[in-house]
Amino acid sequence: MEDISKLRKYIDAIDDEILSLYLKRMEISGEIGRAKMLENRSVNDFGREKEIVYRLAGRAPDEMKLYVKELYDAVFLTSKAYQNRYVKRTSETVENLKKILSDGLHDFPVSATVACQGIYGANSGAAAEKLFPISDITYFRNFEGVFSAVEKGLCEFGVLPIENSKAGSVLDVYDLMKKYRFNIVKSVRLRIDHCLAAVKGATVKDIKTVISHPQALSQCADYLKKSGVKTEASENTAIAAKTVADNGDKSVGVICTLQGAEAYGLNVLERGIQDSDSNYTRFICISKDLRIYKGADKISIMTGLEHKPGSLNRILSSFYALGLNLTKIESRPTAGFEFTFYFDFDGDVSEQGVLNLIADLENGSDKFVFLGSYKEIV
Repeated sequence: MEDISKLRKYIDAIDDEILSLYLKRMEISGEIGRAKMLENRSVNDFGREKEIVYRLAGRAPDEMKLYVKELYDAVFLTSKAYQNRYVKRTSETVENLKKILSDGLHDFPVSATVACQGIYGANSGAAAEKLFPISDITYFRNFEGVFSAVEKGLCEFGVLPIENSKAGSVLDVYDLMKKYRFNIVKSVRLRIDHCLAAVKGATVKDIKTVISHPQALSQCADYLKKSGVKTEASENTAIAAKTVADNGDKSVGVICTLQGAEAYGLNVLERGIQDSDSNYTRFICISKDLRIYKGADKISIMTGLEHKPGSLNRILSSFYALGLNLTKIESRPTAGFEFTFYFDFDGDVSEQGVLNLIADLENGSDKFVFLGSYKEIV
């Protein structure tokens, strides 16, 4: 057996040949991209990719077939990324986005009428006040009320929790996204500090039952387990605080915000009881109309996928080919074995590659929905 240094020289020589052939392939790939642009064709051609892999893998030894596939999967990704420099795809959403961009983007408003779930003292209200320094907030009993208020024009904007750093996604909100048409115009990450509160005169030892929203109970699971108390779910932390205040039972406590406890005259028994010091909830701000404000660098979309192998991987490959960072993937069941997928990713809708991706996804599925291009604040 030859020593490693000699073997590496062989590898170097082969790499030089591979690079030369790869550059020639990319040059031809660019010509194909320009041809596709003239014919208004998609960069993606999965049938052609499959034919190439099948042909080349068939010429390789069995132990190398999968490696050949992996190699050409990477080649296809780089080729499509290169072709996207030349192709300009379009769709209804893309044309709407171009019009908004051509009209010029405005600053995000400082005042607005806002719909939130719960009552005064709820975290959604705190998020709304962070988004809009001057806000007229109307509270609704449930999340659907917020969507409905925005859809009917009762409020210009709605603020809804979408995920928590510990408890995960707020699935009720994701499910309602399939029912209502709306657009995300901004999002905010709000630090959540939970406290245990009760009516005046109660002590920690008196508390036998704690009520709160299921997400809040989940975020304080370790504390509750050590305390050995029973738990009951409520629609909202602020509603739970009001319930405890109205009942006047010293054996019942509530997990809520400091603002919620103060709003309903409760005594704070313990503060900072959440399991993690880095407890954040992400809220989205929605509007009825498609709006994009200055600084938008995050995009959310929703689409259905065919129920067959490789469907999700093809979409993920499209993001990868463009160098787009996916920050969130969520799936929710629809009917039978069908699923709706939600994607959040970092991207600028003024970039042609991003517009091409949106066009391809929209033209490839009748379930595609563009949810918004927006800025997230912390």
